[in-house]
Amino acid sequence: MGKFLKRLFITLIVMLLIIGGAAWWFLSYISPDKPLNLNYNPIDVRQKAVDMVKRLKPELVLSEAEVNDLIKKHIDRDVAEGVELDGAEFELNGDRLIADLNITYKDRIPAHIRAEYRLEWQNPNLALRPQSLTMKGIQLPLRMLETIVVPLDLPTGDMVTVDDVKFEEKQVKVLFQIKLPF
Repeated sequence: MGKFLKRLFITLIVMLLIIGGAAWWFLSYISPDKPLNLNYNPIDVRQKAVDMVKRLKPELVLSEAEVNDLIKKHIDRDVAEGVELDGAEFELNGDRLIADLNITYKDRIPAHIRAEYRLEWQNPNLALRPQSLTMKGIQLPLRMLETIVVPLDLPTGDMVTVDDVKFEEKQVKVLFQIKLPF
């Protein structure tokens, strides 16, 4: 009976070590590769639009960095229940937006996820519709993401309306139609 208990004890210790090692490996595998933050530079879209009018060119061009800043300004830190967003970096690719996100689950487990969004224009806002969500190549349920709405605060009214929005490589171009009163 003593040998049986000794073997059982050793077997339990070995199994705990294997499970602990596997858990440690998994946590280090999903952890973020690089630090990201949610810092942004404020962008005055209205001033950019006024400059556009002064140049007499009815288009407003937002660079990838400016779109990045606008999204960071309006993104919610609470991604889902128990999941908090620590940092983000966005990359424009035509009408696609790739988001690298650093999150923390239950205030304990840091992870890196990658989301892909489709950019849409919903006057007067930019909408980001989720298309895919992965964690280090592992597909995650898309229901974990919601549509993100980014208000652009464009100066529109009777004289200026948005004619078209083009999603180009590394930039978003808003084309205006100017209606002169005479």
